[in-house]
Amino acid sequence: MKSFWLLILFFSFLLKLSANSSIQIAESYLEKGVSLTEKSMYDDAVKILNKAMGLLREFPSRHPLRLEIERQLRITKGKSIVSRYNKRSSNLEVSDFLPLKDENRSFSVEQVFGKISSRQIWMPRQNLELNHPVGYGRRVTVYPNSGIELASSSPHNLILRSMGASTMDLVGPNKINLYSGYLLMGIYKNNFEMFLEAPQTNLSVSSKSPFSCMFEVTTNGGFKVIALLGEIRLKCGSSEMQVLPGDLCFVLPDKSLSRKMSIELSTLMVTSKLITAFSKPLPFVNKLKQQAMMQALRTRKRYRTVVGDVKSTSDFEIRVLDQPEP
Repeated sequence: MKSFWLLILFFSFLLKLSANSSIQIAESYLEKGVSLTEKSMYDDAVKILNKAMGLLREFPSRHPLRLEIERQLRITKGKSIVSRYNKRSSNLEVSDFLPLKDENRSFSVEQVFGKISSRQIWMPRQNLELNHPVGYGRRVTVYPNSGIELASSSPHNLILRSMGASTMDLVGPNKINLYSGYLLMGIYKNNFEMFLEAPQTNLSVSSKSPFSCMFEVTTNGGFKVIALLGEIRLKCGSSEMQVLPGDLCFVLPDKSLSRKMSIELSTLMVTSKLITAFSKPLPFVNKLKQQAMMQALRTRKRYRTVVGDVKSTSDFEIRVLDQPEP
């Protein structure tokens, strides 16, 4: 019996040794991945960071090193997309673009900080500034630590906010392709439908009355959607769902919608940079505060949580910020 327990202890020691070795190697891969990203060697960086993730496959999803590697992967992939679009645009001849004086004012820049560029169709603008026009067909690239707010010019019925390593095409009056990053959308019209595309899925968002919602491109190429205002109908493939303020769901690459979850709007209002990072508040911020208060009053037990990324239909990142209130 004594030899049996000694054998168990020996195997436990080997497992612990193996885990420590995996952590050390993963840390070195992370350091190398960060270095490669800083040198703009994005493909090599993604490969080495994926190797690091492979080493931690059996570790808990909330392990600090695993979370840090996932964060760096998102940063690297975002920078890679921005770099690819910049190179593609720089290879075009000047004669391939329309002159800036002809650019229509589909949107106008209402707020901006950091570096934002717009390309395609018209001559490139390397750095968008306040009141610059942004016409349909433009690709807007938001660099890290930057943000932009656009408002439709005529009629003034649509507001868009994007920030932090995001890229989107303003395809038309009711279609946006979001390749990476984050987008907040506010619609002031009745009976409006917006079509959005992510790298691996697409989505229809509509309502009979004015509404607002937020979008994030997830690691798997889908969307994370959070309803802020209004009664919103989401449709993806054969899946349909109605969401209300505080509802969150994921749009998955298989053209389906995840189960619906509820988040605390008051927490979102102080944690989301799409809401807090701009000098001027959202035009409908008072209505959003009212929704947050109504949600709090009808909820007896609340958890302050942040919902992160999605890897599959059941693997959601959810972090509780506080203990439940009585």
